[in-house]
Amino acid sequence: MTADELTALYERYALLVHRRCRRLVGSSADADDLLHEVFLRAQRSAPPREGSSLVWLYRVATHCCFDRLRATARGTRHAQRLDTGEPVVSADADRQALVGMVLRKLDALTCEVGLLHHLDGLTQEEIAAESGYSRKTVGRKLALFEVEFREHWARAGGAS
Repeated sequence: MTADELTALYERYALLVHRRCRRLVGSSADADDLLHEVFLRAQRSAPPREGSSLVWLYRVATHCCFDRLRATARGTRHAQRLDTGEPVVSADADRQALVGMVLRKLDALTCEVGLLHHLDGLTQEEIAAESGYSRKTVGRKLALFEVEFREHWARAGGAS
C-alpha cells in the first residue's frame, strides 16, 4: 500500500476505526494506541478490494483489539496486590477479557457481522453492501453470532 493510499484511508476512516477500538477495549487512551497499530498493520498489508475498505479496516482493528484484550487478560491474571498478594481484578477488565474470549470462539466472518451490526449499528443490508457478502449470508451469520454469544456469555457467567 502506498503512502498516499494509507493517508486517504486514514483521513476517511480514522474516526470510525477509533470508535470501533474504543468500543471493543473500553478505553479512549487504549483506542488511541490501537488506532496507530491498525494503520501500521494496514500499511504492511495488501490493499483491500474496491469498496470494502471500512470492513477491512474494522477487521484489522478487531484483531488489534483482541490482541490487546488477550494481553490485558493475561496481565490481569498475573497482577498481584503488593500489600496482600491477592489478584487484582477489576470488573471492566474481567468483562473485556470475557468478551474477548467469547469472540475468539466464533469464526472471523461471524464476529465481523455481529460487531458491525451490534457495535456499529449497521443494518444487514448495509453490512451486505459494504462487505460484499449476500444479505442471506449476513442474516445467517448474525443469527449464529447472537446464539453463540448468548450461550458462551451465560456459561461464563456474563449474564450476571
